[in-house]
Amino acid sequence: MKTKTKNEAYKSVFLSPFSYLKPSVWTEACVLSFLLLLQVFLLIATKSFSSLIVIFSALLASFASDILYEKQNYKKSFEILSSLIRGLFIGLLLPETFPPVAVFFVAFSVLFVNRYIFGGFGNSWINPIAVTVAVCWLIGMKFFPEVSVSISSLQSKNPALSLIQNGIFPKNEFDLPITNWLNKRLFSFLGVSIPEGYVSLFWDSHSAIPAFRFNLLTLVSSIVLLSTDILSPIIPAVFTIVYASLVKIFAPFFYGGFLFNGDIILALLSSGTLFCTFFLLSWHGTTPYTNRGKWFYAIFAGILAFFVLGVGLSPSGFAFTILIVNVFSLFVQNVENHYLRNFTSTDLIEQVKAVKEGNNA
Repeated sequence: MKTKTKNEAYKSVFLSPFSYLKPSVWTEACVLSFLLLLQVFLLIATKSFSSLIVIFSALLASFASDILYEKQNYKKSFEILSSLIRGLFIGLLLPETFPPVAVFFVAFSVLFVNRYIFGGFGNSWINPIAVTVAVCWLIGMKFFPEVSVSISSLQSKNPALSLIQNGIFPKNEFDLPITNWLNKRLFSFLGVSIPEGYVSLFWDSHSAIPAFRFNLLTLVSSIVLLSTDILSPIIPAVFTIVYASLVKIFAPFFYGGFLFNGDIILALLSSGTLFCTFFLLSWHGTTPYTNRGKWFYAIFAGILAFFVLGVGLSPSGFAFTILIVNVFSLFVQNVENHYLRNFTSTDLIEQVKAVKEGNNA
């Protein structure tokens, strides 16, 4: 048997004996920044300059609030990626028609107060992004796009299709050839077909709110977040199943339609549902710690979203949904802490005593 030389033995020794069970905070921030910047890149590619100006104002506000907080507290706390992420989120969730000056002052005020009260990136029990969007909606709801839908459309099985046919959701030039290819090569084997317009809705809904537009990119981003363990699948998966099931079963009934005819596609693609589910619903510091707590959190969020968002088409409903479930999360976390204290004071102490008795035997 060949023995290792001294140099080969040195090469087989690793300096770090530890490995991360999950990506580090820095890695997570880098991935989030990259995924959000892809959304900005598509805005540049589609020449959505009004949205870019709003995003720029939100970024300035985020950087300014962090720099001012650092100077007032005389300590180094400015983190460029954290500021970048917060600014991008706010800008992407605000309509392109919102006045940039108002965006700056609202975002700056909310972020500075949040930072001053709670401190770091993940220390706040309430989502500062959702707070900013909610405040902007309260002071300027006229800037948030409202989509008018007739009762007859909501009673039908596919209200999204009627909105596409009426031009509410514009069709892209490449929609027809891609739709024909999918129907011929893929859906024909399943005995179904998709109508023209759904590809455009999935690719770019042309919403005035950038986060609502590029659903395909958001879906790909969610796969990246899940595959890299940055995002736990429990909350987004349970929430989506609960919300989509309620929409499918009960949504038409409230408008005089039939049960089990709800339009899941419209619900998921029209109100920034995918974007907020994968990026904001699991915000650091706002979710329960245990898997059981996350299940309760996600189920409650899905039920609440059904009553707030309904069939979709809400420009700000998800922000208010997040704020309410953040408050609910405090209750769940208190229950978790109660059981953790009981476990520490009873079960864990008994286990320690058992170990000591075993050693003294």
